[in-house]
Amino acid sequence: MSNRVRTPLLRSLLAAAAGTLALVLFGASPAAAHYVYEEAFTYRSNDLCVYDRSEVSHGDGNGYARVDIDASTVLATPSGAYPCAWGLERPAGYISAKIETYVWLGTYWYLCAQTDWVYNDTTTTELAIQARMIGQPICGESYYATNGVGYVWNNNWFGGAVWSGAHYLPDYSFSAAEAPAELPEAGDTVGVVDGSGEPVVDADGEPVTVVVAAPPAGGPATTAADQATETTMHPAADSLLTR
Repeated sequence: MSNRVRTPLLRSLLAAAAGTLALVLFGASPAAAHYVYEEAFTYRSNDLCVYDRSEVSHGDGNGYARVDIDASTVLATPSGAYPCAWGLERPAGYISAKIETYVWLGTYWYLCAQTDWVYNDTTTTELAIQARMIGQPICGESYYATNGVGYVWNNNWFGGAVWSGAHYLPDYSFSAAEAPAELPEAGDTVGVVDGSGEPVVDADGEPVTVVVAAPPAGGPATTAADQATETTMHPAADSLLTR
């Protein structure tokens, strides 16, 4: 994929040129649609910027999640330098993405399901993955949210996660009630819930916990799956101590 001016810069230039029209095009709240998303830089430096878009929606009624990770660097022009505006191509295995799906149990968010790490399989500037819940929502009827985790290798892993916002599942309607405002952040410790909607505990009866948005273990992947494809989301409890 060739380098190009990044989406965040294009948006800022359009806003400056188009004024009120740009507000109409880009100012609508993501929650107004029948899907919920957020997007932001999770890392910025002179050499590398990591941009993350995280989405949750009803999909076919039982849940859909998508994460897009984008690597960029500074764009130098005769009129000045624009940080995070030029696509930074990374070799295969240097861009990683993972979907963490959380469920709201009335007081706290718990990790419900997740994908394995997916890595870019060709030299590129971006990686996108998506996953669906087949049948009923994995951890029962409640609010769900995608924590889109993404890192780019540049002698170390740089990046983080973006919280999508919440969507009630299952949902076949075109509206949802007010979602919980509380959300975990990268580095927080949270509990894990199983398919019956109960928190997972270890053999001593203690809650099993995980760290939110932890980076991949080790360096770049030596083998990588196809990018921008459907990937499998599995219950988080399957790979942890069970009740």
